[in-house]
Amino acid sequence: MVGFLGLKTIDVIESKRKDPNKSLWRNVLIVAIEDAIKATERKCKFKEFYENKRNLEIEYVTEPNQDFATVCHYADLDHTLVRSKVRKTLNKIEDNYAKKDMSELQREWVSQGNRSQRSLKLVRTINKAM
Repeated sequence: MVGFLGLKTIDVIESKRKDPNKSLWRNVLIVAIEDAIKATERKCKFKEFYENKRNLEIEYVTEPNQDFATVCHYADLDHTLVRSKVRKTLNKIEDNYAKKDMSELQREWVSQGNRSQRSLKLVRTINKAM
């Protein structure tokens, strides 16, 4: 039988403090992921221009590389898990642009068309509902 080793004490105040280094590297990852999302949206909107060009922002977070793995290590995150979730998100963005799913891409349908035409359509739908 194993003997009782005693109670483990936890410093509550120390455990609630945030590690500034970890926060810094997580913010670096956030910026890299935001850049990849913006690059994916640009690639989808302007397919003709980005058709045969390499996109370093997307490659950095989706392709295996030591730099990304190191940043994830400093951020105390698993780089394979982060990479797979980013790939899923970028693929979802590309699928939504391919389907032209306007519920997911509100900015696109708002910017299309004439403002007066949109307001007339809105007034007509409100009047039909009454």
